[in-house]
Amino acid sequence: MLKKTILVLALAVALAFVFGCQPEKPKVMELSVLNYLDLTSEGAKNWDKLVAAFNEKYPNITLKVENLYDEAYHQKLKALAAANNLPDVMYLWPGGRSAEVTSAGLVADLTPMIDKSKYASAALAPQGDGKLYELPFAVTACHVMFANKKLIESLGLTMPKTYDELKAMVPKAKAAGLETVIMPNKAAWVMQSCLFSAVVGRVAGQEWINKAVAGEASFTDPEFVKSIQVIADMYASEILPPTSIQLDYGDNPALFAQGKGLFMIDGDWRTQALIDVMSEEEQENIELMVLPDIAGQKGPSSSTATVPATGFGMKAGLDKDKADAAWKMISFFCGEEGAKFRLETEGMPPAYKLDVSSVDLKPLAKKRIAFYPAHPGTAVLDNVISGEPINIINNGLQELALKKITPEALAKKIDDAFKAAM
Repeated sequence: MLKKTILVLALAVALAFVFGCQPEKPKVMELSVLNYLDLTSEGAKNWDKLVAAFNEKYPNITLKVENLYDEAYHQKLKALAAANNLPDVMYLWPGGRSAEVTSAGLVADLTPMIDKSKYASAALAPQGDGKLYELPFAVTACHVMFANKKLIESLGLTMPKTYDELKAMVPKAKAAGLETVIMPNKAAWVMQSCLFSAVVGRVAGQEWINKAVAGEASFTDPEFVKSIQVIADMYASEILPPTSIQLDYGDNPALFAQGKGLFMIDGDWRTQALIDVMSEEEQENIELMVLPDIAGQKGPSSSTATVPATGFGMKAGLDKDKADAAWKMISFFCGEEGAKFRLETEGMPPAYKLDVSSVDLKPLAKKRIAFYPAHPGTAVLDNVISGEPINIINNGLQELALKKITPEALAKKIDDAFKAAM
């Protein structure tokens, strides 16, 4: 009887040990996600593949995703913030574009969760009051001038080294029925982010931008007025036709790939859109450059406007389980797995430190990676200025195309709005 009792107890202990040591099943979680995505783009397919890879790694986490694009996205995010009803995870910008959400304390600081040794230091620059509200996919050049070298040479022209040389190309381009620069500007943010910011960085310099943002310089200073005058001159000389403000932003890659213009100005993110519609041979004929030197510029030659890229952040105040799940998603999409996927499919230079030497990239993707070391960065204005002042800049640059405002009047309007907002 004693032996039987001991055997039963031993079996009970063994079963308790076995079942007690079984790994706890991860909790089933659902995350609401607001994502910035053009569903008509080739990139939408890549997004679906990345989501599928995440689902395979984390079968217990369900992503309930809403995809919006352009102003529809920003309007929805703003409305959700006003209602204090943000999703668990959301696509965010590092500076002013998302400031209304991040500055209101509605988004969590990701700093304690990040292993900084695994990311490029430039990507982890503070995004407001020393915090990191979104984990960037990359460091982004918002201004790139894509040049069709073959088309330029076919007109007997050479790559311009100065703004005046670029301007001198307009008559030959027009005679051939071509635009000198293609840059659809119907969306108000495009001119400011993809060209004007770089012009200010070049003409006025980063030191002046820092002082202006701190309230120690005026937007009526000659260097800022001259920056606006450059844009006005581009319209007047038809380097960039005024009708560009009637073209939708999505029109850029197709028009350029069809050989409708000598140059295309856009952000570096458009590289993949060109890869999608151009053969490798055609890509070999495309060079990535910036607006050439402007007489009297104070900023570095060949500079562009750069910013830590967009990425994902999470709602502040999530409970521990939800926050853990949100971080798993953010670190997957913005960390090693997402970085490797974007590099291989889009040629996106990652913020996460990867060895890119063994990756088979398309010609334009290789040129995109090589672009960064040759072009020092200055600030993108909507990353350091927010609210009404940036709205006035965006809208005022369109008014320049319509000749509804002068550079001097626009500068004063911006200065007045900035001082009122301080």
